[in-house]
Amino acid sequence: MPTVSRLSRFRYILVLLCACSFAVPTHAQSTEAGLNSRLMGKPLYLRGFWRDDTLHFDSTGHLHGTSGPVTFTLSGFDLKKFHLKQNKLILEGNRVGLEFADNKQKRVTLQVGDGRHHKDESMHIEIDANPNGDYGPALDAIFVEGIANLVPSLPFYWKNYAEKNFLAIAAAPLNQPAPETSSAETQEAKPQRIGGGITAPRLLHSAEPAFNAPARVLMYSGTTLVNLHVETNGTVSHLSVVRPVGLGLDESALAAVQQYTFSPALMNDKPVLVELNVEVNFQIF
Repeated sequence: MPTVSRLSRFRYILVLLCACSFAVPTHAQSTEAGLNSRLMGKPLYLRGFWRDDTLHFDSTGHLHGTSGPVTFTLSGFDLKKFHLKQNKLILEGNRVGLEFADNKQKRVTLQVGDGRHHKDESMHIEIDANPNGDYGPALDAIFVEGIANLVPSLPFYWKNYAEKNFLAIAAAPLNQPAPETSSAETQEAKPQRIGGGITAPRLLHSAEPAFNAPARVLMYSGTTLVNLHVETNGTVSHLSVVRPVGLGLDESALAAVQQYTFSPALMNDKPVLVELNVEVNFQIF
């Protein structure tokens, strides 16, 4: 009986090994059907925020050469067609931007052109073949699906807004310990609110924000609300986006506000650190 039992277990293990050797990973994207399901009609974003419209990646999803960065609100991709070749995958599509209104995001196809002649901004992406034929890992390194998956990669000035508006709000687990506070955070001065004996800072110098090409071609306007601290010496710090407009204009607003200088807020005739919001308006006339 013990011999029969061992033999049975051996046969069972052998059958499992044979079955596993022919199994295909469920995440593999090596066929046209698999790639179509993975990419077509999906809200894709470039994980690396690459600026160039012609991009070439190796089989692991690393970019050949270099490409300057661009904001995530100009980093969307809409696939129109793909070509699965023996040694590479070619993706053809359009660059997509994000507009914001009432805390809702709208994907729009960006356009290029001069004067009255515009056309959709096209993108050409090539990915070298992997020896096993699976493009899944490279695609995972190049794209994220959905704006929520971009949140960990966003710069600090987007974090508060993104976590509140891009991520689903989940109930906190019971008995969850409070997060630890670093010594740097405990030592950092907290800004005051204007009012109650604190006089508002007075703007001494401002700067005009730059209107970028994508927004100008689309004749897009809006107002960005920026939160900031006015230091006791009148300079600004801790800038963040409170209400965005999108299409890269928020970064232009931050760059302009960074140049503002104030006479500081006062309490009992002494300068104090305060927090306030500033609107930056973008209009095309």
